Amino acid sequence: MSLLRSLYQPLIDSIFLLSWPKLKNKYSEGYDERRGLQSQELIEKLKGRRPFWAHGVSVGEVQALIPVIRAARASGYSGPIVISTTTETGKDMAIRLGEGLFDHHIYYPWDKKEFVKRAILSIDPWAFATAETELWPNMLWELKDVFIPAFLVNGRISDRTWKRLEGTLRKRIGASFFDLFTEIFLREKRDLERLRSIGVPLGKLNVFGDTKTDALLSRKDLAVRDRWAAKLGSDRYKIFIAGSTHPGEEEEVIRAFEMLKQRYPKTKLILAPRHPERAEEILAVARQKFSAGLLSSDQFDQDVTVVDKIGILFELYGTAVSAFVGGSFADKGGQNILEPVSWGIPVQYGPHMEDFAEASDEFIELGIATQVKDAESLGEAWLQIIQLSDNDNGENYEKISGKYFERCSGASSRTWERIYKYY
Repeated sequence: MSLLRSLYQPLIDSIFLLSWPKLKNKYSEGYDERRGLQSQELIEKLKGRRPFWAHGVSVGEVQALIPVIRAARASGYSGPIVISTTTETGKDMAIRLGEGLFDHHIYYPWDKKEFVKRAILSIDPWAFATAETELWPNMLWELKDVFIPAFLVNGRISDRTWKRLEGTLRKRIGASFFDLFTEIFLREKRDLERLRSIGVPLGKLNVFGDTKTDALLSRKDLAVRDRWAAKLGSDRYKIFIAGSTHPGEEEEVIRAFEMLKQRYPKTKLILAPRHPERAEEILAVARQKFSAGLLSSDQFDQDVTVVDKIGILFELYGTAVSAFVGGSFADKGGQNILEPVSWGIPVQYGPHMEDFAEASDEFIELGIATQVKDAESLGEAWLQIIQLSDNDNGENYEKISGKYFERCSGASSRTWERIYKYY
């Protein structure tokens, strides 16, 4: 046993001992599965049929995995697929996006050695894949012990993760953990350079692009978009949207909308917080300046609609003439800029877009994105959108978007083809 592994075990055991009552209460759904205990029904169904096991923590990671699973089925792979999530919202998203694509859902085991070992023995996968930045050492160690290949899919090394790897010791530890993967499939060249610089073997690293690009093309449901557009009155109003916003950003967006509304009364704003449980709080802020209501109220005659549901932001982007991408005024690295761009609408984002650096820079070069620094510059950008919307710019934005996604698609197929070589 390596020194790192021998040190990790008492650390993780201590953490579980201290947090056990809280974990038991918070994660009552799937409690047995989180301890590595699978139902007898699942064990019997998988007996003699080793599955492909794909894991995504929550909504975003599931959105990165489903295109890979879809690529697997499109390639003719008919073996069982088990998908695991950590959160209930992740489970809901997996069921919604992956209907008919995978065979079983389970909750991911906590990273305690005996839990992980039980799960692996029960499921007995021929391969395991986890999405984006999810790395639990005990799972990877146990997989390696029984010669099951493990893959990091749609991997990215955000600026936040990169800062955690500063210092010689941290880099060595980080490299040791990443080296547990059989292969790593990364979104951007920058991610590869960062992992290579800390000592991860180049032979494990591949730049395949963003699997979410493929997901967006398959997720676009024009009928759903049109229903929301009709409810919101997009034939009579120009709709602007701020998606996946964080605390402090809504106030800036509302100030920008004030500038817009003074000049163009026939406009509406949709505010979609990153965490919908903040909807009531945001509604109170919006009502200080405008008439406002919650999306769930099904009343859309207000100036501002606050989204209090999960899983509908993507279609709402399709109703808008322009979108502000949240997590970019706040120092959060930016949220998914690909979603609004896939609908062929211009986007704005603040100073912090590190998690989508290459894509956001390219969108500026293509003329479909604008970086703004505050409420005033966002308001000015929206005013300009209105002024240009009566000419052919909308059609131009759609062409730019279409060409970009046509060029960048295929990451999911490339990922699956490489994984399947280990089958």
